[in-house]
Amino acid sequence: MGAMDVEAERAAPRVGGGPCEYKTYKGVARIISIQKQEMSRGYGGPSHEAYKVRFSFSTGLEIMEPHGKVEGREYTLKLTNSWYPGPKFLEKYGIEEGKSYDCYLKVITAGTCTPVIFDFPSINLSDYFESRK
Repeated sequence: MGAMDVEAERAAPRVGGGPCEYKTYKGVARIISIQKQEMSRGYGGPSHEAYKVRFSFSTGLEIMEPHGKVEGREYTLKLTNSWYPGPKFLEKYGIEEGKSYDCYLKVITAGTCTPVIFDFPSINLSDYFESRK
């Protein structure tokens, strides 16, 4: 397992039921929209402005698993802790509407963990620098 795989595994959202195995498909994620979100500054949320980032995924590969058929759908890019990213995060990683990024689709093949995970090698979704004071 390479360093990128280890980092992606640590960053993946967790659902109980491991150990799990995934098949990985290389593709491209294209940013469809970025919209500022109205936020309540309640307990447990970010202290910065938040943006809902929507993307689509495409690959030239045939996805064999029925639950991995994600092409033609939109998904929301969230930080590992499920928060929306802030403006400084978007700037740091150059996230803009219409821009495309290398992306790996991980589709579960064994176990009961999260069925589909998107891994962005050039975007660290566990980079919480913006939330630190």
